[in-house]
This record gives sequence, structure tokens and C-alpha cells, in this order.
Amino acid sequence: MKNMKNKKHNSKGARFTVVGSILILMAGFLMVLMGLNVYQYFKIKPHFASEIMARLNRTEVNNIKGFFAQVSEKLLTVHDLGKNGVLKFEDIINLNRKFFPLLKNQKQVTGLILADSTGREYFLYLDGDSWVTRVSSVKGSVTHMVFQKWNGPDEPVKKWEKNVRDYDPRKRPWFRSSSSERRVFWSPVYRFYSTGKPGVTASVSWAESGNPPRTVVFALDITLSQIQKFLELQDDNKHELLFILNPRDKFFITPKYIGMIITAAPSVSETEAAEDSVLISRIFQAWEKAGMPLDSFVKVSMDSSKWLASLRPLEQGDEAFYVGIAAPERVVLADLRNTLFDVDFSDMAVALLGGAVVLFIFWKVGGFRSEKGQESVPPLLRIRDYIEQGEGSQVEFKSTVRTNLKTGKQGKEIEFAWLKAVVAFLNSNGGALLIGVDDDGRIVGIEPDNFENQDKCQLHLKNLINQHIGAEYSTYINISLVEIDERTVILIECTPCEEPVFMKIGKNEEFYIRSGPSSIKLSPSQTVTFVLQKIKAGG
Repeated sequence: MKNMKNKKHNSKGARFTVVGSILILMAGFLMVLMGLNVYQYFKIKPHFASEIMARLNRTEVNNIKGFFAQVSEKLLTVHDLGKNGVLKFEDIINLNRKFFPLLKNQKQVTGLILADSTGREYFLYLDGDSWVTRVSSVKGSVTHMVFQKWNGPDEPVKKWEKNVRDYDPRKRPWFRSSSSERRVFWSPVYRFYSTGKPGVTASVSWAESGNPPRTVVFALDITLSQIQKFLELQDDNKHELLFILNPRDKFFITPKYIGMIITAAPSVSETEAAEDSVLISRIFQAWEKAGMPLDSFVKVSMDSSKWLASLRPLEQGDEAFYVGIAAPERVVLADLRNTLFDVDFSDMAVALLGGAVVLFIFWKVGGFRSEKGQESVPPLLRIRDYIEQGEGSQVEFKSTVRTNLKTGKQGKEIEFAWLKAVVAFLNSNGGALLIGVDDDGRIVGIEPDNFENQDKCQLHLKNLINQHIGAEYSTYINISLVEIDERTVILIECTPCEEPVFMKIGKNEEFYIRSGPSSIKLSPSQTVTFVLQKIKAGG
């Protein structure tokens, strides 16, 4: 301080020399900093773009994979029922009772088929608010079809018949026998016989013994328009183009358009949808030429813009569908430019306090290393609705599948707690069980359960339900795994079952119903009274 006061009367020239030196030092510092930023921009630009595209595409895959996974899950459930001899073509009412709830709960499915290698077929679809079955049998070149309209599984209201020569279930694209156990097959795109609408069919097959032995196929129809509607719900970014691609059949689906890969550009009078066709066709050609990479992106030009695109498989077998996402390069790299260059303007103000101090603080704080948090996977709307509704007669929350959070150990009592809720929902008015949500409605995730992956978790849930409730009730239970804020939540939705459902624990069987927000165990006499009252009421 004293030295500074003693220099109070120094010449202005000296002061200007000092100021000039500081300014030169600061300018040099900022120029070096700017040069480093420019160098880093071009050095990490390809890696940064690849990471962003891969992250975005992983998010889309998780959302869309759930759409297809529900179909595969139901196919494999019915496959297990068929292998156990539960499905009989002769007992249509029993088939109705099993399949009406399945079709009702799978909004993406428009038709359900059970057929065998002798030419027999059971086909179920919805006509407005009415259920319609078509039971077919093939004799020579003629297929005899018996149609029935139903108000309920055992309430037929109308019947008609006809003979056709242009239909044999064994010659349909979905009728495939597979030597691989529990393999789901996805058909090429074709027009459905009943409606003429384009779509795809997922199927699974098994062998049944007899004289002669026969192949049985169970299949679910999905129209392309249903897939498109689902994409519309996922499409919340105007700067990106989300699409599903089938490389085998060379068709694609966007939220606005369904089309085929094209080799020639459309005329200038073509619509925006056709522009998407050109863009996706160029992406497909570049991706195919690059060897169909999954860990990087491809770059294509569209008019005067450059686009980046990444594709990932839905892992639905050999004929995989791919989820693709494309975005203009300027949009993808906007965060990189902001991260690097916006920092410089704040540095100018800080640099006034001292070049050396600014440089130390800048690197210490990590200005160049500013990161964007990973985007959370958007949750399904119905989970948010259930959480907002809170626990009650048709909603229950559980924190984990099998882990006691107080002890950190796995316990059967934790599994039995949520299995009781499932049984109670089935015996009452149905309901939703959310696992990974605590009693206060906060999302905590099932990570403490330490499942290796979502497939292992889903298999564990299915095995518990089969063991303690029964595989025959699987069609009344819908399981979804959803990632929300990097935490996994399980949604188990149950529809009411007409038959009484018991929970099996060892040699004992217990009967539960819902009473308010609780699952109540009934005594044997109470169970008999409850079941008789339910039958009397027509339930």
C-alpha cells in the first residue's frame, strides 16, 4: 500500500505503458484462447456429433422398442400357453375368453390369429365396438369361413358363412415355422386380407404332437398407420426427423408419411413428404454404403444443408426394424459452438482482473469442459397419470421388485407384497402397479434390485407371475419397463379376471381383493361368499 501511495505522482506515460502492456497481454491471451477454441472445435467436431446422434438415437430406440416389445411379450406368453396344450381350436368360447382381453389391451394390434398346418384358423378383430371372429378350414382349393359377431366372449349375436378360393392361412406371409424356440418372426409389408390395409404381422410358432404332427402359429397384425400414430406421439422436436426403416423391404415410416426408399429425386412440385423420402433414401444409401454402422453417424446433403443421421436396430430378429433420427448439422453442432465460443465473451470481463488469474480460474472451473446433462427418456403418459392420481383402489406404488431398502438384501417378502397387489387387482376391478415409485409418488427406480438388463428383469417378473399366480392369467397382465430420468420404472397393468385368481405360496393358496388402497386377504368362507356374489352379479 505504502509503495503504491509513493508512486502516486508517477508520469502519465508510465501509466500508459503499464496499461498498454496489460492490454497487449490480455489481447494476446484472448487470441491464444480463441485459437485454441477454433482448434478444439474442428478436432472434436466429428466425435461430438457422433456422441450427440448416438445419444438421441438411444433415447428414441428405448421409446419405440417398448412399442414392439409389448407385441413380442404377448406372442411369447401365448406361445407358452400353446406349448402347454391350453389352446384348442374346437373351443371357440375358451379362445375368446383368453384373447378378447389381449386384443383390448394392445392398442397397437388390429387383429389376432391362431392357425395350424392343417389349414384351420381362428381370427379375431374389432369391428367398431363389436368383436368379430372368423373361423376357417381349408378343404382342397376352397376355404370355408364362419364369421360370428360377439357382445362378449360367450355372447354371440350374429353368424354368417362364406366360401373363398383366394385365401389359405398356410400361404400367408406370417405363417412361418421356426426351428428356433420362442423366436418372433416379423413379416414383410403386405395388405391384410380382411381390411386391405398395409401392415406387418409378428408371429411365433410351435410344434404339436399328433397323427400327423402339426405346426401351430400365433400372430398379431399391426397396420403401418398404427406405427405412424405412435411415432407422432414421440415426435416432439421440429428440428429432427424421426423414422423407422426396414432395410429388407426398403420401406420407412415417419410421423407424417409412409413410403418406400427411392432412387430418383422428385420434381420441384412434390410435397414435403416427398422431400422426406429423398432425405431418408439418401441416408439409407449412405448408411448401406458405409456398412450399416451402429456406433457412428452418416452425413448427407439435402439442397444446401448438410444432415447427420444415426440408425439403431430394434433387435426383433434377423429381419430387424431400425430406428433412425436425422437432424441438420448446424442444429446438432449448435451446443458445441455455444459451449466453446460463448465462453470467450465472459472471459473478456474476467480477463480485466488479470490474465494469469483468469487463465487459472478458467481451466480450474473447466470452461471448455461445460457439458450438457443427458436428456431423460420421456415417460409414458399413463405413468404420470397414475402418479398424479396417487394410491387408491386401482393404483399402488412399490419401491423395488425384490430388495428390502432397509437391509439392502433381497427377500421373498418384497416380491410377495407386489404379487398380492396383482392378484387383488385381477380379482377386483383391475388396476395399475408401479414398481420404482415410493409411497409419496416419487420416482426412485428399481436400480437397487441390480438386474443385469431390462430383459432379465422382465423374465424375472414373468417367472414370478407364472410360479405364484399362473401363466394362464398372463393375458390379463401387461408389463412395461420405462426409463424416466435415468431410472427404470415398471408398470404392471391388470384387467379384471372373470375367474377367481389365487396366489400360490408353497402348498398354500391365498385369495386377495382390493379394499381402498390396500390388498385384503380373505378367509376361505369369505372367498366363497365373494366369488358367489361376483357370479350372481354377472362378474
